[in-house]
Amino acid sequence: MSTRTMTRRQVRSWLVGRVAEHLKVAPETVSPQAVFSELGLSSVQAVELTAELEDFSGLKIPPTMVYEYPTIDDVAAYVAGQ
Repeated sequence: MSTRTMTRRQVRSWLVGRVAEHLKVAPETVSPQAVFSELGLSSVQAVELTAELEDFSGLKIPPTMVYEYPTIDDVAAYVAGQ
């Protein structure tokens, strides 16, 4: 999927699903406004999520993504804006 056709909503939905899978919780329990560390995402899981997002988006994502963009909504806005 090209990032040029990805909306913030699509990226947010994908991220919620991936974070839920990493945390082994239902997607409905993952708040897009919560800080990644508050969700319980470990640093290893954050690195894995960054790599997965690179594959999904086709973008080069900074390894510090979860620190620069601390919520799912922040990351979705960044990726959709690229």
